[in-house]
Amino acid sequence: MLILRSEIDGTRVRAIDELVARGARGPSGRPVTFVEDPSHAEVVLHRPEFDRGRLARSFCGNGILFSDGEHWRERRRIMQPSFPPRDPDHHLQDVMWAIPGFVRRFEAAAASGATLGVVEETVRYTVRVLYRSVFGQELPEDHDRVKVILDYFDSIGGVLAATIFPELKLDGRSMSEIRMKASAMDAEVDRLIEVRRAGAAAAVEKGNDALGRIIEQVGDADGGVGVRDEVRSLLVAGAETSSNTLGFLLLMLAAHPEARTRLEREIDAGSNGASPFLDAVIFETLRLFPPVWFQTRETTAPVTLGDRRLEKDEMVFVSTALIHRHPDLWSEPDSFMPERFLPRSEGAWQPPHRYAFFPFGGGRHLCLGRHVAMHELRIAAREIVGRFQVDLVESTPLAAELGVVLKPDRKIRVRVVERERTPR
Repeated sequence: MLILRSEIDGTRVRAIDELVARGARGPSGRPVTFVEDPSHAEVVLHRPEFDRGRLARSFCGNGILFSDGEHWRERRRIMQPSFPPRDPDHHLQDVMWAIPGFVRRFEAAAASGATLGVVEETVRYTVRVLYRSVFGQELPEDHDRVKVILDYFDSIGGVLAATIFPELKLDGRSMSEIRMKASAMDAEVDRLIEVRRAGAAAAVEKGNDALGRIIEQVGDADGGVGVRDEVRSLLVAGAETSSNTLGFLLLMLAAHPEARTRLEREIDAGSNGASPFLDAVIFETLRLFPPVWFQTRETTAPVTLGDRRLEKDEMVFVSTALIHRHPDLWSEPDSFMPERFLPRSEGAWQPPHRYAFFPFGGGRHLCLGRHVAMHELRIAAREIVGRFQVDLVESTPLAAELGVVLKPDRKIRVRVVERERTPR
């Protein structure tokens, strides 16, 4: 089993509940502590006694997404100028560049009557944004990198799941597939680095892409391992996060026609400024299906968490997916209700707790690319919902896959038709 597939009951991903109920064990062999209290999540994500841990690093390398401490601080210092926090529109032009190709894929499907793989198309779009904005390289709209990237993430997800959850096993055939997919990803990582070293046109024009800075400042002192680790981290962070949210968003709208109609009317009204219901739909999708559905931490020293004493080298899972559905924090937690995020008469929506809603992580590891992700989601959703009606193919059940990230089942296909706009 390379990836854990799960049926979805309404919006509830069945396997998440099942895995938590069965329990898990960390590298030390001790049971994992699942954190479902937002106040405890805040402690884990902020206190220095909680490190990202060696488990993920052993499979994914020591890149910025999995490292901690001084190593992580140095890598963040290198990359931060490519994601300036005070300039949320820094990569807007990269998103706008990728949008026409994304729309044309839906346009062609609507014209031909062919179905689309929702995961394949959303990842194809976000990979184009990622390669241009972060790696300084442009891909055609029908590029073939999707399978290599998805297959690699699935294999890593399968290994992590089998390591953490004792009842999941990997046989010899699975391990052979994992090695083959890792080799294909290694080749793509090396190609990215080689092309960037040669001076890709897009990178030269911008002069501040993250990969260029990594190559320049990390260098080859360790035989190039550090540069390759960072490329893999950026692929995980940028290719399979906002793409999965966009996929779930389209599926939720297909399953909730009243919400889709309300969003269509807002888009058809032609507002170029705030789109409160669109943002509400995005946030509700992120609440129900956070791409990073759990965050691992390991204790570097004994520490007290609530009423529990944790010893050194114990593993903690901050269960984002469960906190986002906690009944003490959310009314009707399993219902798709975008209106819960709309502004109130007293002002903008506020979470019931700082860590009741944290789809982009928190603490010192708050996602560097969160502004890019929101641009990707807002603009793509506006363009697709504004022009097309996207519906599930009836023979395809709604399901999810759990690995490093939470995503729609790769088998899910949708049918696309041009829609008539609502008169203003």
